[in-house]
Amino acid sequence: MSLNQLIEEFLLERGALKVGFATLETLQGGPPSVDLSYKLPGARSAISFALPFNRDHIRAFLAKQDRSAHEADNLSTNIRSGDISWQLSEMLKKEGRRARRIAANTKYRTELEGWQLTLHPDLSHRYIAARSGVGSFGWSGNVGIKGLGTAIILGATVTDAELMPTDPLPEDQGFCDKCKLCVSACAVEMFANNQETEITLGGVTFKHAARRNTILCQFCCGGFTGLAKSGKWSTWSPGRFKVPDDPDQLFKEFLRAVDLYAKRPPLPGGYDHPALKGAKQYMTCGNCQISCFGDKKETAKNLKLLHNSGCVLQKPDGTLYARSAEEAGREFASLDPEHKKLYY
Repeated sequence: MSLNQLIEEFLLERGALKVGFATLETLQGGPPSVDLSYKLPGARSAISFALPFNRDHIRAFLAKQDRSAHEADNLSTNIRSGDISWQLSEMLKKEGRRARRIAANTKYRTELEGWQLTLHPDLSHRYIAARSGVGSFGWSGNVGIKGLGTAIILGATVTDAELMPTDPLPEDQGFCDKCKLCVSACAVEMFANNQETEITLGGVTFKHAARRNTILCQFCCGGFTGLAKSGKWSTWSPGRFKVPDDPDQLFKEFLRAVDLYAKRPPLPGGYDHPALKGAKQYMTCGNCQISCFGDKKETAKNLKLLHNSGCVLQKPDGTLYARSAEEAGREFASLDPEHKKLYY
């Protein structure tokens, strides 16, 4: 059995949906986030794998029926990815190789100035997964698997072993048919509907939707704001901040929202985010990723749940609850001014 086969069997036995292999050569020409030596000097290869989310929890989350179940599943799946990555690194060490686990999320290049805003990852799971054929890019820029969509978590391990690389998926084997339903899952319209961006890795070019401004993603997916531009629905965030088109005004409003976010009543659950200086972050969005189930009809059902889920408000005791857009607007207007100012 080759080392590639041994690794693949090891990961599939632990619940991986797919496994792929990337090397220095297949990642050549990419951005710093595919520099394998950043995590392991002398690294020659990266192993990529994917794990599934619980779809029932996702639908309850999108429908504003239950936030906590998906948050718990999301966090536990991220932790599981890191654990499996560590287990694989230990197995490779027993095979006489050097190896290093890669965390699934919330690990950034903190030595870069302004890292709290740019959040450059220590290693890009998406690029490694797409180049190694574990998945392919969807229009949203998330990586997904045919028949499953983007409701997955990616994992990776780096090693000095010279593994045999796997090929990226041909276009006809990808999961995305560019239905672009994911565009309407973003409350702040972060990515474009008709403009693409591209990345070239090892001579292969990948395309997905262009981003209008990455601050928009932090603003909304970070939980600081949540009301859709239409005003008809929201994420699980009770924030109702303006989202200016002007980049300078957007940045100022984002910083103001971050300051007020730390003063809101806490919620059950949540997790520590390295950029928030002690304030917990909660799962309130991620909708562009979790709404795609790899089937247009099923994804459309998810978007219908989201768009009919209403708008979220927060009580002074921290409780979140949803009301129709009209009811939420009236209730928000009647809130105590000291409480209300935390959200707009």
